Amino acid sequence: MNKLLLPLVLGAALTSAVSHAAPEEFVYKKPARGAASESKMRGVYDLIENPTGSAAKARLAILTGMLETKGAAWVLEQEGDGYVLARWDYKGHSIFHRIEYTADAVQIKYAGGLDAYECEMLVGDYCYKTHSNYYKYNQSLVKQITRALGRL
Repeated sequence: MNKLLLPLVLGAALTSAVSHAAPEEFVYKKPARGAASESKMRGVYDLIENPTGSAAKARLAILTGMLETKGAAWVLEQEGDGYVLARWDYKGHSIFHRIEYTADAVQIKYAGGLDAYECEMLVGDYCYKTHSNYYKYNQSLVKQITRALGRL
């Protein structure tokens, strides 16, 4: 994707976030050959339990986790009621996530990608096929959010 299209990617992510900002159970639906395995998908998109019982603490855990990921930190692009729009950049490639939260749970949803992280197989808010490292990098984010929730 051309970097000039970045505002369009963010605009689409924000429109989607406003209308659907609520964690929901992830149901694996292998759409076609070449999709990521269920375990890789669950490692990124499964609900993260919020043991704090507080949406404000969930937000803080998300922001903390974004800073503590291994390698490049995630950047806050935008936020709204019940979601944070985050961006991760690496060697000219970008991932955008809408990270939704409530007092009960946190969930990562795919909101766009540039260059290597453009989704080739998008079903709803979940990317089933993109660069193979996408799932590894995002599991680091899940791990840090989970750790931060446990410390609050």
